[in-house]
Amino acid sequence: MEEHFVGYLLGALDPATHARVEAYLKAHPEARDRLALLEEALAPLAEDADDPAPPPGLALATLARIAEHRERLPDAPAPPRRHVGATPRPWLRRADWAIAACLLVLAGGLGLPLLARAWQVQARAACGNNLRQFWVALAAYSDRGEGDFPRVEPAGPRSVAGIFVPVLTDAGLALDVSVGCPARGRREPPRCSVAELERLYEQAPDEYRRLTRELAGHYAYCLGYQEGARLRGLRRDTADGLPILADSAEGPGNSLNHGGSGQNVLYVGGHVRWAAQPTVGEEGDNIYVNRHNRVGAGVCRPDSVLGASDARPYLSE
Repeated sequence: MEEHFVGYLLGALDPATHARVEAYLKAHPEARDRLALLEEALAPLAEDADDPAPPPGLALATLARIAEHRERLPDAPAPPRRHVGATPRPWLRRADWAIAACLLVLAGGLGLPLLARAWQVQARAACGNNLRQFWVALAAYSDRGEGDFPRVEPAGPRSVAGIFVPVLTDAGLALDVSVGCPARGRREPPRCSVAELERLYEQAPDEYRRLTRELAGHYAYCLGYQEGARLRGLRRDTADGLPILADSAEGPGNSLNHGGSGQNVLYVGGHVRWAAQPTVGEEGDNIYVNRHNRVGAGVCRPDSVLGASDARPYLSE
């Protein structure tokens, strides 16, 4: 019913609709308050409600001024003949523009949330497709390495989650991927080889630390899990339900890549899932912290933990 408020205030409704609006206003006090606000916003339109009467003699003075001006102009070609029955289009008055603006504001209030929602859905889908591109690269690497995925080492220059990017780059497999989540802007992977990373680790520690923060961009990779005294990485035959890559997060909560509403998660089996909560590990574990509530290596195989680019499996490194 409130879509008729503008017409009600401007007296543009038919009698039946006008009566229904009045009945609605009597039954809904809060609607009367909103009507009052709208009436206040439309108050400037009253200035153009009626055309003001022209001052005396304005017509004759105007015609004389036009005749005087035409005397000074060169002859111009005759204008084309107007079709019989055609009428000149009237200029829009300020009231017409104001009414159009009000209608646009009302329509925008309904349309903008829908547009924002559509953009979010599109960004999630683009992110999921990007993770599938990563899966193609990871699967090709595992086929060459007897089923092993790129592995994070327990110590040394390869002991960061983002190491999988230069590993894939060295193998010529990181060609069609973005380390930037499409929701935040695509980003090419750093063109850094594993050998270059190892050199920086020894000779330029500050540059090494800066680079490791950028390797995986907006994504988090599996830090591996402990098996006895050894750190294990994931394999193609580990388990389809274990996550291997996802939108990165700064703690146990949701990723900020999608405004904190959730994250896309890539699993070892190759499927991508949108998760509104991070507790989507194989046994309902939080994918961003281990069972000790730390960002680090999992305490067992099902406890797969995904760390941001510079995250390490052990705090001592």
